[in-house]
Amino acid sequence: MAKERQTRLAGMQDAAIEALEKAALEYAEIRDERQELTRSEVDLKEKLLKLMKKHSKTNYVHGGIEIRIVMEEETVKVRIKKPNVEDVEVVHVPPLPKDGKSASVGSE
Repeated sequence: MAKERQTRLAGMQDAAIEALEKAALEYAEIRDERQELTRSEVDLKEKLLKLMKKHSKTNYVHGGIEIRIVMEEETVKVRIKKPNVEDVEVVHVPPLPKDGKSASVGSE
């Protein structure tokens, strides 16, 4: 005859499951970091909006940076362009001849 397992009593803690606890702690740490970053983002966005107003700008574009004030939301949008492959100049250098000496320019 198999022994019946006793069900958990109401109000009693679960037995420790290390993987669950570790995952919960990792999640909470990342969540707290994200919340702090969100606070920093809001502060910097506010600062940027004030600077745009100080300089009487609704749009600013320079050196790959674009900032525009969104009037309906009273917020700013920022876009930073990353250089495209087309923007990079590629210089092709011919390989040295097998004798290891470079060919003289204009020696034809």
